[in-house]
Amino acid sequence: MRGPWTDAASREIGASWLEEQIAPAGDFGRRAREAEVPFAPGREEEARRALARVYRVAQDVAAETLAALQATIAACPDPAAALARAASGSVLSDVDFFEVLRFLDTLAAVREFLVHPELEVVATKAEIEALEASLAPGRMPERTFYLADDFDERLAAARGAEAAAHARYDADRSRLTARVAAYAGLDHVRDGEFVVMRERAPAPLPPEIRVLREAPTYYLCEVALDGGALVALTELQASEARVAESEEVVRARLSTGVGAAAGPLASAAAELGRLDAFVARARFAQRFACCLPEVVADASLRFTEARFLPLATSLEERGHRYVPLSLSLEGVCVLTGPNMGGKSAALRACGFVAACVALGVPVPAATARVALFDEIAWIGSGGVAEEASLLSSFGAEVVQLRDFLARDARRALVLVDEFARTTSPREGRALLIALLERLRDAAAVGFAATHLSRIAEDAGVPHFAVAGLRELPERDEGSLDLDAAIERIARVMDYRIRRVAGDAAPGADAIALAGVLGLDPALVARARAAL
Repeated sequence: MRGPWTDAASREIGASWLEEQIAPAGDFGRRAREAEVPFAPGREEEARRALARVYRVAQDVAAETLAALQATIAACPDPAAALARAASGSVLSDVDFFEVLRFLDTLAAVREFLVHPELEVVATKAEIEALEASLAPGRMPERTFYLADDFDERLAAARGAEAAAHARYDADRSRLTARVAAYAGLDHVRDGEFVVMRERAPAPLPPEIRVLREAPTYYLCEVALDGGALVALTELQASEARVAESEEVVRARLSTGVGAAAGPLASAAAELGRLDAFVARARFAQRFACCLPEVVADASLRFTEARFLPLATSLEERGHRYVPLSLSLEGVCVLTGPNMGGKSAALRACGFVAACVALGVPVPAATARVALFDEIAWIGSGGVAEEASLLSSFGAEVVQLRDFLARDARRALVLVDEFARTTSPREGRALLIALLERLRDAAAVGFAATHLSRIAEDAGVPHFAVAGLRELPERDEGSLDLDAAIERIARVMDYRIRRVAGDAAPGADAIALAGVLGLDPALVARARAAL
């Protein structure tokens, strides 16, 4: 499934992480996912229905049931190759029939899990039921397929005749080998080659013994069939041929049945794939306590207590707390605040929430009101395509912006992170203001994080700011490791975002944060003096 974002933007907003988390368990589901198209503007009602179905199942069906359902689908064999051969008129092998039976068994097992009306029903069609009945005699307790006598009376009769012919041949050969053993002075004669000592077998040897090689003291021999045994062998070979012919007739008939059901079976496989992809979304919604978002037609993005899950899960794995984000975006806005105050994370959270809805996934938030977008773009820090990485930071950002504008998305969510930060502040400021005005004129939803001053006021757009440091902590003696630094900053930083008037916003607090992170005190003091 290709989302409304570039590969580089996907990494920044966590869409690639999201797609991994909602990946189907089996091949059927992966094929179904590849055929899906993200929800785009104009498909709001379809998105609402899809999200509501996922949310209801996540709320109503036990996690263990959903996990077992997905595991059952993942273990299902793919009958596509056997179906193609049968549809082309080829005769299938016993292995093929076994795989088809396993697929039918999976369909039956999956139906046992369909305990909720919102789960897609894998339909049982008449052709599938007829095929299942026709293959049933071949089921074996050891989970193999055997072309049993019950498939056809003529097959049973041929096998009966083969068994009788085999008994006659065995009796004639036993009689013959007993006579040979008595002549050679042996307790018994095994099949294949045997040795007769010259001293115990005066020449000439009887016709029942064929000499393969002579040595000074022995003969290497085998049993030569006499007339009666040859007749029995001929009858046995003829009966075996009749059995093989009868088996081929039965296989051809069963193959025709598989071919007749190929269409319904392929449809059932596609249904299994859609079910797999659906359940993956429901399990995600359960695992991360997602809400049912309101999908709106106007260009806006609002949510409360939202989590940018790639960052949240990473922090939680390290024992840190993630602070959820509440925000309301309409049109183009500017975000300012201190370093390490979560500006980039806020932009990523906006993109992640929009990506969830585009992919039909409930949102990890308390509430959400989300529009559909033709493109979710990331401009600025990070999000650089591989070929643009050969340029300077500023050059790569300009290429990002150039390519985005060339795509001319009808409705875009544009996340701008420190755009033009590496050029002169005066020119970077002018470029950023021009970009915001362009986005505003295009009726985009834009959110631009920056340290440059008076951007919101001069661009004529709303201004949001991270609350910033609640207090300035004293620097600990000694260096802080990463976890200790994160924990210390989290204790003193207020990550809430609020709308502010004009250019009123907290400073970057860069020097203070450098001290918190363990930078040499003398260098920090000199920086304060220079400031």
